[in-house]
Amino acid sequence: MLEYSIRDIARLAGVSVGTVSRILNNASNVDEEIRRRTMDVIHRVGYRSGRRGRRAEQNAAVRLPKRTYRIALLSPGMSPAWKSNDLWASYMDGIETACRERGGRITMYMADAKQEDVVREIVRNTDGILVKMEETLPGYVKELISLLPAVGFGTALSLEPLPQVVVDNNTSGVIAAEQLLKHGHRRIAFINHEARKNAFIARSNGYLEAMKSAGQFRPEYFFEISGRMQAQPAEPELTPPDMTEVLDRMLSLPERPTAVIAANDWAACGFLRACEARGIRVPEEFSLMGMDGTGQLCSLLKPALSTVAMPFNRVSHFGCCMLCDLIDGVGLHQRNTSSVIRIPGEFQKRDSIRSIEQTQKERSLS
Repeated sequence: MLEYSIRDIARLAGVSVGTVSRILNNASNVDEEIRRRTMDVIHRVGYRSGRRGRRAEQNAAVRLPKRTYRIALLSPGMSPAWKSNDLWASYMDGIETACRERGGRITMYMADAKQEDVVREIVRNTDGILVKMEETLPGYVKELISLLPAVGFGTALSLEPLPQVVVDNNTSGVIAAEQLLKHGHRRIAFINHEARKNAFIARSNGYLEAMKSAGQFRPEYFFEISGRMQAQPAEPELTPPDMTEVLDRMLSLPERPTAVIAANDWAACGFLRACEARGIRVPEEFSLMGMDGTGQLCSLLKPALSTVAMPFNRVSHFGCCMLCDLIDGVGLHQRNTSSVIRIPGEFQKRDSIRSIEQTQKERSLS
């Protein structure tokens, strides 16, 4: 049987050794919440105070208990239809990996769950909450965040008071533009097909930052579409957006762009379809890049789509591990305190991109 020292108890409860000592001696000058949390740790690990010498106390190895973290996964803005979607599968891959590593047990609540049942079950049976962040969280989620350790993850960044691990959309937009610049492109367009979606706004801002820094930004190559009104809860899109109008606007420009970045792979797929319908060749006439990189979509398209693959599984894995630390009272992040970790995407080159130098050389030989 593992032995735990008073220092172990203090670390697990997130308090000082002196506080543990006062609690063990039934002192009155201890906050009741701290007393409750510390006693919970003491009972959980079966700690018994004894006479251990100072040297033994100082040299005792800190041993974390083997335990199961009871984690509630809340995704209030997504319907159950997302469970078969590649994006959700990527998030779940990271969460399940973290649970295997840390000993977590997940209970999932999506938008179809009854709010009163969710609150009651989570408060009674959960150690902490993993929240798939939305631009606006419902009231019952905010209430739970105030009651239990909670960590957010996803693409949306919230001002709510909790630690968050999110995809770095802005930096990923910079990466997309800089990669095309490295391939010799200077006339680079960006399509944001949902101009009110914060994740896509951040990606387009990254594009603007890179193009302006390179002295290559041209406003006629920046396309924003108001897009569809987001249903609540959100449902997966079954067909890519129609990019025919955007393509026609590009073709009507006195000087066409040589490369196009779409705000996500789904919009890039729609643009590729529009090009096929108009007899426009990719990448000969337009190099094309998407953003997301989930599932097999990029590989199945013809030509195969280059993209900035977003780290959805890494974000959820990091968030789940952070939550386990938060439950144990260790690590740098604090409950009910806003902090953000951003993880950028990685460029994946496929057949939809050609360099300007290569294209010009082939034309001169033809």
